[in-house]
Amino acid sequence: ILHKGRRTLLRNALVTGLKCWHLRPESRFYPKRNFYNVVNAIPEGSDVLMIFGEIDCREGILFAVERAIYANLREGIQVTIDIYIEALLELEARKHFTLYIHPALPVLDPTRNTVKIFNSMLQASLAKLNHPKIRWLDFYERTMTEDGRLLRDEYKLDGTHIHPQYLPLVEEALNALP
Repeated sequence: ILHKGRRTLLRNALVTGLKCWHLRPESRFYPKRNFYNVVNAIPEGSDVLMIFGEIDCREGILFAVERAIYANLREGIQVTIDIYIEALLELEARKHFTLYIHPALPVLDPTRNTVKIFNSMLQASLAKLNHPKIRWLDFYERTMTEDGRLLRDEYKLDGTHIHPQYLPLVEEALNALP
């Protein structure tokens, strides 16, 4: 992609199965340890694209609401977002990253509405935070049909993942930031 006027390679630093919920301080679950192992291998001061939250929307938050851990979906989402933002702030302070926050992807039909609410609340929380090195990439609505009900055909891949054809949206969102 082109970023800040120069060709930039997006290099994957994969952490599978991580929920934002796993990033809470008391968590000892393996995906959290793996996340920090991967992050520690990224050079200090790097630009880092973070893509988390979809698994929370698919299973974590809804399960917690069903079990009455949270009064409603929005409360569960906000608690999850607060955990995520605390982890982002810690990473920025420790590693001096510029963090670009990629929205959770609305690929799965059953969780799309939860993902939309999550993204809207995450975007609002990051705007309120107004941190110069933790930036929201504003494009997720453009991955969906005009009525916001379905993933656009050109971004469908295998029913679970998004097609790489969406990457120009990431590029545009990065380049739209000041």
